[in-house]
Amino acid sequence: MDYVLSRLVVTKFYKMNAGFFLFLFLILFAILPGPDTIRLHRGLMEAATGSWAFAGIAAVVFLLYNFKCISFTIKELNLPENNFLFNLQALSDDKQWLLYLQCHAGCYFPLFLYGTVTAFVGYSGHQYLIGTCILIWQVLMCIAGAYVYFTRINSTWKRPVLTLPSFTLVRQKSFLFYLLHFSLENKKGTFIAIKIFSLLLLQFLVILNDGKASKENVCFLVLFCISAHALLPVYYVRFTETDLGFLRNLPLSLGKRLLAFVLTYAIIFIPEILFLLWNERNVMPVQLTLSVYILAVSRLTLYTSMQYINNMTIDRFTSIVLGMFFVSLVLLASLNLWVFITIETVVAVALFFRLYYRYEGVLKGAE
Repeated sequence: MDYVLSRLVVTKFYKMNAGFFLFLFLILFAILPGPDTIRLHRGLMEAATGSWAFAGIAAVVFLLYNFKCISFTIKELNLPENNFLFNLQALSDDKQWLLYLQCHAGCYFPLFLYGTVTAFVGYSGHQYLIGTCILIWQVLMCIAGAYVYFTRINSTWKRPVLTLPSFTLVRQKSFLFYLLHFSLENKKGTFIAIKIFSLLLLQFLVILNDGKASKENVCFLVLFCISAHALLPVYYVRFTETDLGFLRNLPLSLGKRLLAFVLTYAIIFIPEILFLLWNERNVMPVQLTLSVYILAVSRLTLYTSMQYINNMTIDRFTSIVLGMFFVSLVLLASLNLWVFITIETVVAVALFFRLYYRYEGVLKGAE
């Protein structure tokens, strides 16, 4: 039964939350160079074990992630196709506790590992009391999860000593974040590949600059990163106009419909902007970095509006993306980034407002 629980709960938990873990990995481990990343996390661990205030903050973070694991598992147990799991109550209490503890530990393992390393960092700094408390807290998180599963499975005949309130971290997905959820759940493979490629390009930019900012290098690689994201507007428009086609019948303004795309792109490019702000802070002015970020958002917004042009096939769209890449590369040597941002934003808004209600179908050849 441990294999069955692992397949139904633990494996599915990591598959369903692949986008969540990808985002955390990019923010916590992929923005800074290797040595700086190690120093950052060691500093966080020393802070967590150096004072009770920071230890309390760390405990809340562990608790919130534990809630996420428990919430997911309870939802799986409540699914009709998983009703057979209630036959586990035929096992002895000890056997059930062992199974549920293994199951929850599998979901909680990333933070259990991080918390354990934090405790040992505290021990190395002679913070034995706080370090021990953090270790005990990790054990309590696992026991709490096992207890919730035990009471849920046995609730058909045994009244639990403690009834926990039902909860979900996100009760309702907002319309403005539908596309972000789509990226992290339905297109996670493509999304992961694009973000890894983009961050590798930016790392190459850091190597090229090597202490001295070069506008040519910045423009070339940033435009390359933007072009690498060009497929996302294609997927988003297809998703919006097919799976979410009913949205056209809702009383939503054109501005709010366009805002859903803009907000998604603004969030998607957060890892890149943080990477540049940290790694290029000494060689690239903050104004230049922010203008690059806004250019990325405005250009993808323009690519989105272009999807509503009649007979816009994938081949035609790809040709336009390549053409804009080379034209921008030539003109950026003499023009300011804000000129491109202004022009592309105005064109994107004008196209979207003019073409949205004239759109008659999804992209041809987008399969």
